[in-house]
Amino acid sequence: MISWKLITTNNSISFMNTLYLIGGLLFTFASQAFAEKRTVIEPAIMECQYDHTAVRDTLDRSQVMKDQMILRIGKNVSQFYSWYTLQGDSMWTDPTGRKIAIDKTLESIRTRNNDNLICKRTNGYIYKSYPQKGIITTYITQGGEDMKTPIVYLYFSEETPQQTWEMQDSTKQVLGYTCQLATTRFRGRLWYAWFTPDIPIDNGPWKLGGLPGLIVEAYDSQDYYHYTLTGIQTQNLQPVTFYNYWEKVFEKTTRLDYLKKAHKSQIKYADKIRYTNYDFLELDYHQ
Repeated sequence: MISWKLITTNNSISFMNTLYLIGGLLFTFASQAFAEKRTVIEPAIMECQYDHTAVRDTLDRSQVMKDQMILRIGKNVSQFYSWYTLQGDSMWTDPTGRKIAIDKTLESIRTRNNDNLICKRTNGYIYKSYPQKGIITTYITQGGEDMKTPIVYLYFSEETPQQTWEMQDSTKQVLGYTCQLATTRFRGRLWYAWFTPDIPIDNGPWKLGGLPGLIVEAYDSQDYYHYTLTGIQTQNLQPVTFYNYWEKVFEKTTRLDYLKKAHKSQIKYADKIRYTNYDFLELDYHQ
């Protein structure tokens, strides 16, 4: 159910429209003062970095969004989020950060290159076993597709979904770890996951998990979504933290209501931001 506010595209018009929109938002917020609120949940024992790609247009696979995702794991709770989104959010909490964000946006507009632009990419912060065991809670934004559409801040909780994995015979090495392949059908997609028993943690990127080892690589059968582990840290870690920049007031919704409204918005703005043929990680909202 993760959606994107920044679209990487080879179409120069769409690219420039996207960046000018971002630039307008930057200048709108530049003079405003925001607060930053963090709530430490518990110490982290491991932090995993994943490269993430998502095909934005199934008719043109060159339209790919790239992101760097963080899976921060504590003894009881874990969080999953975009490094770029967190950095973009946190920059608004002080004048220096806002100036850096504006400078980077102007440079991206000038060079027509947004590869290093720090702003919201993957939308949403996912917390597993929060606020209690067996619950996944997602904090996410909706709206803001143009200057007229207000941004609303939402959250929804769900029971930890059951994933029935089938073990496969294939093995390979990832970052020096011996990994085994497993597959599952989950909310409309067939997923392939490489996990390593060398790290006996039943966690992984996004909502994937429940295997006898950390998931180090995962992708759907059409390879529209792909997560690849690039590094693991176990020292000098930031704690598992609930981030609420600008002290947002989150409204409660449901996962399916969020997806249905997001899908309607996607259709409305498809011509402007070119993802007519894109769909979400979870497809069960069509049912």
